[in-house]
Amino acid sequence: MNLKMESCGADTENVRRCLAHGMFVNAAELQPDGSYLALDTHQPVAIHPSSVLFQAKPAYVVFNELLHTSRCYMRDLCLVDADWLLDAAPEYFGRKLHLTRS
Repeated sequence: MNLKMESCGADTENVRRCLAHGMFVNAAELQPDGSYLALDTHQPVAIHPSSVLFQAKPAYVVFNELLHTSRCYMRDLCLVDADWLLDAAPEYFGRKLHLTRS
């Protein structure tokens, strides 16, 4: 395809936006009590302790897998913006999102 391969460097927004669009079904939202809820299934989920986002508590994330142990942990996750999720699937999310920025 003759596309130049290069790193995004510190500007990760386009990569994160792409992940939000492709993985919107695996989105989770931070709840007022500090827990997370998977937006699709309304299942309580948590950030895996090995994640760099474990202490960060972003408002919205998308995840690649769920690991079921004593809790249901999200693994391979990425910080996303609620607006990106809404743009990706407006009918899917409807009024589910609180539209707070991460």
